[in-house]
Amino acid sequence: MASREYSLDDLKLLSNMHPVITKLYSIITPVVTDAYSVIRERVFMRKTGTFLYATPRMGKTTCAKLIKLLLEKEFHSILVMSVIAEEGGKTEADLLFSILDTARVHTLKRSKPRDLRRQLLSHVQSQLSIVGGNQFVLMIDEMQLLSDIQLDTLAALHNKLDFINIRMTTVGFAQPEILDVRSALLASDKTYLIARFLCEPFAFNGCASILDLKQILFDYDETQRFPEDSDYSFTRFFLPEAFKSGFRLSDYAEVIWKALKTAAGSAEGSIPMEHLSRTVEYILVASSNFDRTSFKLDLEIIKAAVEASNLSYFNGLIDPKPYE
Repeated sequence: MASREYSLDDLKLLSNMHPVITKLYSIITPVVTDAYSVIRERVFMRKTGTFLYATPRMGKTTCAKLIKLLLEKEFHSILVMSVIAEEGGKTEADLLFSILDTARVHTLKRSKPRDLRRQLLSHVQSQLSIVGGNQFVLMIDEMQLLSDIQLDTLAALHNKLDFINIRMTTVGFAQPEILDVRSALLASDKTYLIARFLCEPFAFNGCASILDLKQILFDYDETQRFPEDSDYSFTRFFLPEAFKSGFRLSDYAEVIWKALKTAAGSAEGSIPMEHLSRTVEYILVASSNFDRTSFKLDLEIIKAAVEASNLSYFNGLIDPKPYE
């Protein structure tokens, strides 16, 4: 089917709905690809569990959403459900309510844990019967917030499902505190929980190198499209004249990387995806006012974009430096 062409006036009318403005888009970054490769292998081999961990704003929650979509696209006969662990909810009922609520299964507020367990088991069985499978994948964001009781609940769920020939794989996404949880379980001799859920950690990073950044910028240049029925990549949408003349964000990967690393204040470590995304979005929107065939990305716009992303402020919060 031929793609639709839009005039400059059309593009201006659509600009407020653009994903760069609404923030309703996701990019499959190199680290997401690596994470999916690891998780895909765990699911394919029907292992009991694994977990990824990262510092805040590296993009792990977005990664969780993308991996759920990728698993569902590749494995048609599995059931994938997700839940976000909550700070205040430490009981068995809290966890079961959250899982069922996320799956949009109606529950009674006064339901007892045993009733919730039956309801969840029944839901998993019925959904798997529809797709003709026998594997259940539960994805847990903020896994470090789960209590020992809730981990025991998951272990019991594994056992009950295994008894009726349904394999369960748990995939956790957590902050680095999950490693402390793992150590505490080891100290309290609860190695059975480590074996089930926390034996295969995977460190998740944001944008770790110039090569990663170049691939991410390439997606803005070529892969991500809006409107969806067009050939307008994100870069082409905001800079149609410059794009026509060969302008690509990926050609500026090195200078953007240097600006990001300067703001981060360290030659080591990854750039959080939230701040990287905000930087690229600022560049596209700010540059659109100067679109022309001879357009070149100005260093001042890059610096302003990095500053607007608040990367330096955030880096100070998570890695405060002593006064000199």
